[in-house]
Amino acid sequence: METKTMTDIAIEIIGSSKGKEFSDIFEGTKNVLLDQWIAESKSDISEEELLEVKRGILYKLLTIDGNFFRNEDGTWTTIRPDRE
Repeated sequence: METKTMTDIAIEIIGSSKGKEFSDIFEGTKNVLLDQWIAESKSDISEEELLEVKRGILYKLLTIDGNFFRNEDGTWTTIRPDRE
């Protein structure tokens, strides 16, 4: 079974959409990876803390990965904006 990364899943969620809310991207990613995250996490971290950490990691990945673009309205896309 192939393991997908957070960015792989984000690309699938965004698809050819001109804009997806970060919360929707994170929810979709969480739905796929939550069991794996829990299995890999320290036992002394709560699920809420784990999700906070993973939310930050995903945001950072979207920001630095060249496949993602943040729109003026705060949504995310994989469609490169036209440069004017």
